[in-house]
Amino acid sequence: MAASYRTAGFKGYAVKFSPFSDQLLAAATSANFGLVGNGRLCVLGTHPSLGPRQQYDTQDGLFDLSWSEAHENQLATASGDGSIRLWDITINTLPVAKWHEHKREVMSVEWNYTAKTSFLS
Repeated sequence: MAASYRTAGFKGYAVKFSPFSDQLLAAATSANFGLVGNGRLCVLGTHPSLGPRQQYDTQDGLFDLSWSEAHENQLATASGDGSIRLWDITINTLPVAKWHEHKREVMSVEWNYTAKTSFLS
């Protein structure tokens, strides 16, 4: 049976399972199809049914995400404002780190599979 979860008001751009748990996934979303407006990182649990565990709102759209393979509670997001944000899903507020190294939108972010403390965008 397929499960679904609707992110009302936000279009999903990326969804990925945690590498540590098959019952945890995250979705990077953007309002207004990513053209203008806010973003939301949705962390979802799959057991007993698909539903939200955490939600983090951002001031610009989110286009991609990548789970850390070094820290089971951390993931990075790619944002429309040119930033990469590091989130810890055990913390309910702001990201734990933010890098603004791009001049334009960041469309992709990925952790290095061998050097697990490095990522690229």
